Amino acid sequence: MPKKKSHRKQKNSRRKWSSLIWLVLSIALVGGGVYAGIYLEKNTVIQEVRFQGNSFTDDSTLTAAIESPVGVLADSVHFSGLVESLKSVPYVKDVSMNMNIRGTLTFTVEERDPIAMLIDGNQRTYVGEGGVILPVIPGKIRNVPLLYGFSVTSARDTLSSDEFKQVEEFLTEAKSNEISWVTISEVAWNEREGVIALTYENGVKLIFGRDNFREKVRNWEAFYTNIVTGKGIQTFRSVDLRFEGQVVTQHI
Repeated sequence: MPKKKSHRKQKNSRRKWSSLIWLVLSIALVGGGVYAGIYLEKNTVIQEVRFQGNSFTDDSTLTAAIESPVGVLADSVHFSGLVESLKSVPYVKDVSMNMNIRGTLTFTVEERDPIAMLIDGNQRTYVGEGGVILPVIPGKIRNVPLLYGFSVTSARDTLSSDEFKQVEEFLTEAKSNEISWVTISEVAWNEREGVIALTYENGVKLIFGRDNFREKVRNWEAFYTNIVTGKGIQTFRSVDLRFEGQVVTQHI
């Protein structure tokens, strides 16, 4: 019996050493793979540049915005500079990138989405979150409200006034509310009434005023659902939502 016990101890000991050796080898192989990957990435010549995620901006516009890194060692490329150059393109909000061992560099583009189409005399341009002016691109149409009351002198302008911030807050809340977004066609700003809008149907004037737009948008949703759908939008001239706890209407 003692000999069998000793034999078992030796067998268990060999198993432990074997497991330990495999663990050390596995760590070494994984670590070596990581270092090899880093080495290959740094010493890979970029063979091709690709873009994905872009809709408004075509590949040729993005390509023209950067100095081509094709034919250059990855270790010699100023990647942050390429990203910043791409972010200078109006619709580009953010960029991430990756490169495979074959040298294909892929930029994933996150684009700005228009929240309104700004009408300034004969000029028409989209405006995005933060008041960024976005050019109208043929064939790339977004169904957004028309916006009046602001001027733009160049495609590089950004709307940053307190008045626009009020309108932007309203548009953001309206966009998150299905009823509001589908019933509003035009939005404008005036000093006396603040944010005003017109409905798609019959052009009924909606007065939202200043601030607290989440509550006011919800009030419009409730009023439209419970009152307008019953009486018909054509019976109203205006709907004033500026006052807490009440909706003031004018009828035709």
